[in-house]
Parts: sequence; C-alpha cells; structure tokens
Amino acid sequence: MAPRVLILPTALDNYRLAVRETARKWSTEQAKAYSRLLRAGFEGIPEAYARVRIKKDERAGNSLFRLHKIEHHYAVYIVVDDSTFVIAAVLHERMDIPAQLRTIERLTDREYDALMGHPRPKSLGRSAAITGGAAADRAASRVR
Repeated sequence: MAPRVLILPTALDNYRLAVRETARKWSTEQAKAYSRLLRAGFEGIPEAYARVRIKKDERAGNSLFRLHKIEHHYAVYIVVDDSTFVIAAVLHERMDIPAQLRTIERLTDREYDALMGHPRPKSLGRSAAITGGAAADRAASRVR
C-alpha cells in the first residue's frame, strides 16, 4: 500500500498563509516555487519517517507530534501507522515550537476525529499505532 499523507484543515490554512506571506514579501513566482517545495516536503514525510523510525521526536517534547523540516517551516504530523501520516500544522521555524504544539493539540483534536473516525491517541505507546478507516478516505485532503 502506498503511503498516504493527509492534511488537516488547520495545516492547510497554515500552508496557505506561508505561501501568501512569501508572495507578499518576495514575489508571486517565489511563492509558487515555495509552494512546490512545501508540497514536495509533505510528500517526503513517509520516506523521512522510514529512515529515522524513532518512537519519539525530542523536538516535540511529550506530544505525539513529529516534526519534518521543510525549508523555513516544520510540518507537524502524527504517525497513524507505517503508511498513514496526518499533517496537523505547518509552522515557521522562528515560532515558539513547544507553545505552538500545545495549541495545535487542542485545535486539531476535532479535526483528527472527523478525518480518522476516532479520537487522536493522547500518549506515546501501543495506542499510537492506530489505523484509519473509510472516514479517513472520505474526509482526507490529499497533498498534491
């Protein structure tokens, strides 16, 4: 089964903001190029995860989130299983990442439940290896 990279509405809003800010600060062409880099980075999450395979991302503290660096942003994501990854947010590198992660945890709970059909696990452990179902397929916004 090919890996699935799903994106929550909050992350999609963050992505769009990053592209808009790039256009405002630099140019439309630069924004288009940055948009392509971010999308390619999102699609690279499964490969990066497969290379590292550690249970916990120290940069994310005690949360279930993992961070994937893409240029000047981090894709904050949840590993559902070895082939399903849910991007919860896209954060600029200059942000206070731990504080942002705490906020994202609260904001994305309902989004995750709607996407996957069940609540997001709250701790690292066996429950972290959950699988998505038909709800994930219906509600998912694929990154392409």
